[in-house]
Parts: sequence; C-alpha cells; structure tokens
Amino acid sequence: MGATWRVSSVARVKVTGGGVSGAAAEEQRIESRGLVSWTVERTSAGAIRASGQVDSFTVRTSFDAGKGAMLPTMPGLLLLDATLDSATVRVTTKPPLANECDRPEAGASAMARELLVRIPNGILVGERWRDSSVTLICRSGVPMTVHTTVTSTVESVDEVVVVVRREMVSRFEGKSGSPFRSLELSGTSTGAQRVEIGAQRGAVERLEGTSTLTLQATERLSGAVPRVQQVTQRVEIRAERR
Repeated sequence: MGATWRVSSVARVKVTGGGVSGAAAEEQRIESRGLVSWTVERTSAGAIRASGQVDSFTVRTSFDAGKGAMLPTMPGLLLLDATLDSATVRVTTKPPLANECDRPEAGASAMARELLVRIPNGILVGERWRDSSVTLICRSGVPMTVHTTVTSTVESVDEVVVVVRREMVSRFEGKSGSPFRSLELSGTSTGAQRVEIGAQRGAVERLEGTSTLTLQATERLSGAVPRVQQVTQRVEIRAERR
C-alpha cells in the first residue's frame, strides 16, 4: 500500500527569562511544509515495515536575518525506513545521519512519523489503547531524551472512515557543556490530534492537531549565577492524503 500526503506545521515560539546565550528574546514563527510518501507492507510476524520519502520540505521563519541562526539546507529528497509494531514506531533515514543535532532532516523525519498511526485489530467505538516511546532529539545543540505516551480513543467507525482521538504527553531531559559552561534543558509537552483513517486502506486520510511545549533552559557559567529561561512553543499540524 502506498500513499502521499501534504503536511504542514506552524510553531510559535516565545522565550522569557534571564538571557541564556544565543536565545531569542521575542515570539517567533516557524512554518514547515513537506510532501511525504509511505509504502507499507505487513510482515509474517504481524509487524508493519514501511519505506518512504520526504521532498519539497521547506522551513520559513520570522527570525531577523541578522540575528537568527542560519538554517542548514536539507537535501532535495530524504529517504526513510520505518518499523511499526505493538510496542513502538521507529523511523530512520537512509543512510543514517551521523549527527542529528539541529539537522533539518531530523525535522522532516519527525513530520513523516506523524503519519504512521497504530490501530489494533477489531476495534470498536469507545475503545482505548496506549503507546509509549523513548526517542532522542536535539535542541540548540543539546541532545535530549524524550519520553512520550499517546492515549488513543476510537470516536467513530463506519464503512468509510475510522476517527481516532489521540492525547499526547511528553517529558524532555537533556544536558551538554564543558567544565566552564553547561546548558540543561527540561520540560513537558501536551497535545491532541484528530485522525481520520480510511477503513479499507488503513491509511491516514486527514490529521489535525495542536500541542504546547514548555521547556526550561538553565545555563551555568563558572563563577557566575545560573541563568534561566523558559521557552514556550505552540504547534499546529495538518496533514491530508492527496
């Protein structure tokens, strides 16, 4: 089974606090758009394997060109592999990235992952299930561990579409630095999605969601008082199968 989606997300980021090095001081807007394709097949063990690609991936920001960091350019085509089973969804790039820190390929891969939604067999209206995952991401050069729990509930089922409501909760933790300077990140994220899945194909037809991330950054310099900032990021995401 193969399908292609148009995906877009808009993030509004606001930073408040005591001036961590390199941080923005006002609300910024980041808009990402991409064309995502997945081809899916089920293995004899019941797991799902998928191969996909992301192209036409663009990121636009409202950062001042003289102050904001330059965004690296992603290759024109990003190839992906994925495995989806009863325990986890894992997406990797082809070839794997040597360093995923603040790479646009990592953002494109995360966007594509949103379209892989696990649905148990024989579901009925009102049924609920929970998925958990642990992933590694990077923010401002700091590697972070993300613990995520997704609770899904079937809102409706008919011959055409299955509607699923997803509630997401994530916890972020990360640290980097040297004996003279360190940066610690910690925070939480909550979100909700409404997903329409084709009853016959099993593919996502439409996805709409919002999420809010609150992240605290603590910078420690040798011999100085720690500086703390809070980053609030609100994201709206939409995807529709072509």
